[in-house]
Amino acid sequence: MGYSPAHIILEAVRLATDTDVEGLRKLAAQHASTLKLDLVLRILLTYLPESTDPSIYTGFLGHLVSGSLSALDGDGSILTSTQELSHAEARCRVRKLHLLPLSVSPGLNAGVIDSFTAFLLNRAHRIDSETGALPLLQRLLEPFLDHSTYLRTWFISTLLPLLRLDYEYYPHRAPAYSLELFEALRGRAAVDTLLSEASQQASEEEDTEVATTRDLKGLVGPWMYGHNKSKRRKLSKTTETALVQTLTTDTSVEDSGEDSRREEWGYVNDWLLDLSSKDFSRAVRTVEQWNGPIDVDYGGWSDGVSNTGEDGGEGMTRYAQVGLAMIYSARDTSAPTFEGSESVLQRVSQILDLPVPATLLTEDMAPASPKSISAGYIASLTTMSLAHEQLLRVPNPFTEATESSIELASLALRSSRILQTLGYPQSTKASLTIAVFGTALDQKDLLRKTMYAFRETKGHSKDDEAWEKFRHELLWLRDWGNSNKVHTKDLETRYLGVFCQIDWVELETDILRALLTESRFHVAINIYCKKGVHPIPLDQVEKLVLEIAFSFYDNASNGNKSRGGVKKASDLITAFQPHFPTSQAFKQIKALILATHALSFYSLTLQRGVPLQPVNIRISPDALSLIDKVLEQNPRSYTKLDDLLDIGRNLVRAGLVKSDQFLPSSPPPSHSTLDLKVERRLITKAIEASLAEGDFDTAYSYVVNRLSLHEPTQTSSEPNDASTNIGDNITWQAAYAAGRSRAKAAGGPSELRRIEQRMELLSQALLLAPATSLAEVLATWRECEEEMNRMLAQEEEEEEKWDGREDRTLPGGFGIEDFDRVAQKPREPTRNAMNEEAPMGLFDVARGAAAAFSKTAFPLRAPRSAETTQKAAMKIAQRQPASPTGSDASTPGNRSSMDGEGRVRKRDMVSNMVTGGLASGIGWVLGAPPVRHD
Repeated sequence: MGYSPAHIILEAVRLATDTDVEGLRKLAAQHASTLKLDLVLRILLTYLPESTDPSIYTGFLGHLVSGSLSALDGDGSILTSTQELSHAEARCRVRKLHLLPLSVSPGLNAGVIDSFTAFLLNRAHRIDSETGALPLLQRLLEPFLDHSTYLRTWFISTLLPLLRLDYEYYPHRAPAYSLELFEALRGRAAVDTLLSEASQQASEEEDTEVATTRDLKGLVGPWMYGHNKSKRRKLSKTTETALVQTLTTDTSVEDSGEDSRREEWGYVNDWLLDLSSKDFSRAVRTVEQWNGPIDVDYGGWSDGVSNTGEDGGEGMTRYAQVGLAMIYSARDTSAPTFEGSESVLQRVSQILDLPVPATLLTEDMAPASPKSISAGYIASLTTMSLAHEQLLRVPNPFTEATESSIELASLALRSSRILQTLGYPQSTKASLTIAVFGTALDQKDLLRKTMYAFRETKGHSKDDEAWEKFRHELLWLRDWGNSNKVHTKDLETRYLGVFCQIDWVELETDILRALLTESRFHVAINIYCKKGVHPIPLDQVEKLVLEIAFSFYDNASNGNKSRGGVKKASDLITAFQPHFPTSQAFKQIKALILATHALSFYSLTLQRGVPLQPVNIRISPDALSLIDKVLEQNPRSYTKLDDLLDIGRNLVRAGLVKSDQFLPSSPPPSHSTLDLKVERRLITKAIEASLAEGDFDTAYSYVVNRLSLHEPTQTSSEPNDASTNIGDNITWQAAYAAGRSRAKAAGGPSELRRIEQRMELLSQALLLAPATSLAEVLATWRECEEEMNRMLAQEEEEEEKWDGREDRTLPGGFGIEDFDRVAQKPREPTRNAMNEEAPMGLFDVARGAAAAFSKTAFPLRAPRSAETTQKAAMKIAQRQPASPTGSDASTPGNRSSMDGEGRVRKRDMVSNMVTGGLASGIGWVLGAPPVRHD
């Protein structure tokens, strides 16, 4: 019986089901007219087990598609299993086979995809769906890649990335996508899938940068290859979708509206930008190692096709834009981040074949004269363009890869590096924003923070060279190294900088303030005082030096000039004074420092126990009152009168003592006159303090020896002005206060000496007191005189008692006229100035007698010349009001020679006898006139 085509087909199905490829080959060779190519392929697609190793049947497929089966030996019948079937039964079974079709998209012609290519693709999907063994697909398709360009493209863009992802690069992970699902991925989902493992392995692999670069080359690049090939074939979106639907099920993922509008490489750029926000160093090394869209690893299956055409143009430009966007999106402000940004910027310049900016080719943090940026380009910049989601948009003047954008990025990056070294780091985006869009207020705030950070973190430990570099870098930041160019406001060129809105002199002033605050006086003098061209006018330098000195002074807690703020102020004034030798302000603050230093040695507290601070001296409305507090709060401080006088003089020189404190209604006095008034006031306060502490001797000494030196001398050409009156008021009031003091003497006899001292002080007060106060002084004088008279009477009474007792006790009878006093009570040594126990010479006796005579004859003595004494006596006689006791009784001569009853006292008689004898005997030595014996 002959065999029908149905029997042959059923036999071929049996052989395919039994994986008898050799039998099927022979059958196909014997019955080539029945077993056509498409029929054999459908039988293999339907009944050949998917787990069969492709190497078993790829050879048969090659002969089958090439039509070389006819040359093989096909003799011998192999129809053994179907020979018993009738023709009808065989046809019935064939109709029930349901062979899978070799689906071909209606939009594709034979030049794009043929039946054999369709068989291979359908066979690959069935093997993956049944076994998931992708290596079987590679062995199936690799021998036939030259058969169809579409097949090669599909292999490179679909199977190769999935093979590498699951079996080569990350074999430890379980396969996450089937061939069907992976083929359906589009746009961002595909990119995220291909690079997801590179992101997750960041914490596990030692060289994650290599893994990222490898995935971009070996996964993303081949996947992009398939899409670009389809573009080169100019397939429409509808045709491509139809093809995919032919090869896959209806579960394919459709592109979103955004994916359909975006370039595929744009998703890779987005992924790199996101990576830079998470791991900037990794993104930097990826850019350094990956050459962009043209750097693809096809594994030797690209057949010499490269992407230097389409991807080498637009793709590389967009890739360079990613580098600039990474720089502006970096938030970290560490040195490695800035170094990585510079590396990316150099890489961008190399990619675009543009010159590398000068700021990247030098180690100098502040290089000179970068390229100018056109004003037209600057006018196109907007703040919205720096938003993160706008960095990769086209066009974007900040990230669009041009020479101007690269130059601007390099300047902003160098600004951030400088600020980071100065101690106040900020991102490149922040530096660019404040340079292009910042106001003067914003830039001044940044300058203030930068200077503060430098002083706090590095200023204390840096040397002078570092501070000079600090100034140089701040000046560079102002205009990005264009300070040597002429600044114009034309539309051709505009110089930007982080501090471009700050005036040059104002910036220099702030730098000088920082130098002075940190006591870098040598650097400040070299820059602002010694050079021929001064960055700041010298009058402003002087003003700023004084401001900083007063700041040091006001913030000091102790007035000692050897430490703290006062020391800084003193060192500052000392350093700069040679450059301002005629400055009156320098002299004033120097005097203030000296006065403050002297006051620091005294214990001085203000109200509520607050200790005195230097600033209290400067703001005090009456600086001399502080010396009054010193006398009040420091016992026996009045004994240091010279020190107090020096403090007062320095306060005057410091300008803290105003003339209206002494002369409210008169013209300003001279400096020496004001010094004299201050000294009188301080001496008066010292006298009052000594009297308050019961030290009359010191008060007497100050009145006689200190105030007498400051008494005004009035000549005929100098009228009695207010200055003189005020000086006299101070003098007479001090003398009067000391004269009316009733401090007790240590011993009995010295009380007479104390009264004599008081009367001497009162006599000085009488000479200087105004007419309205003479009555008060005279009243005190009379009290002292009466007290002296009482003491003298008491002393005389005691002498008489002594004489009578001795007269009664001596043997023999002696008359009073022949009485020779053999014993006498010793007189007060201080009154007679003869307290030496050793024998006295003739001249000593003469001097003592003369002193006794002068005291007895005129007790209202003042340390003046004879002419001045005569004038003073005439003044008293003219100014003295009428006394109720009579003019004779109130004269000094009468008071010293007569008692209340008008008789001559024995004390005065003896004194006159001694004085007369000496005057007649040795008067020629003293130059005294002869004694007249009336």
